[in-house]
Amino acid sequence: MKFLDKKFAERTINLMLKSFFLILFGTLSLSPLVIPLHESQSAFIPAAPNTGSTDSPQAVTSVSTTTVAAMVMPAPVVPTVPTTPVRLDIPSISLSDTIIKVGTNAKGEMDVPPGNTSEVGWYDGGTVPGTVGSAVIDAHVFAAFSKLQKIKMGSDIYVTTDSGQKLHFVVSEMKTYALADVPADVLFNRADTARLNLITCAGKLTADRTTYDHRLVVYATLVTS
Repeated sequence: MKFLDKKFAERTINLMLKSFFLILFGTLSLSPLVIPLHESQSAFIPAAPNTGSTDSPQAVTSVSTTTVAAMVMPAPVVPTVPTTPVRLDIPSISLSDTIIKVGTNAKGEMDVPPGNTSEVGWYDGGTVPGTVGSAVIDAHVFAAFSKLQKIKMGSDIYVTTDSGQKLHFVVSEMKTYALADVPADVLFNRADTARLNLITCAGKLTADRTTYDHRLVVYATLVTS
């Protein structure tokens, strides 16, 4: 009986030892599956912002920096090329009139808007106001330019374009010429800077009463800042 009890005890101890080692080695073999190596490393990578993008954190950071810089730094100023003039303003003589395009008449002379309107005419075969060259605008002395002779040196002249740009000119010279002596090259062709030349009739009616015997020309130059 004692022999059997001893055998039984030994067998029980052996079974307990085997069970212990099975449990020990089974737990060690399962532990890498519970805590994978790459999962523990990912905890040290900063989370990227939620931008809806699948880019890497480095790429997202680069885009974010560029976006912030664009919001902080002002955009470069791109010069605007002047477009068609649509309005002429001369505050000192209370002039504010619409500009229309004019070409040449049957004699090859610069045309002029009808005398029963307050419109002024821009010669669209020449220089665009605001660009280098001599832009020319005319009107009848008994219509839109009835007060042009009252303008003074240094007076401000403004031309608004169809794009909303407002060009600022300043009167630099005023001259009255006999009709036959109007210098066409000076009026239309000087190209040393951006010029605006205003012309209207002056003096007295000619013998045939078709026009006036003089012309008043107001020369102005563009103010740049």
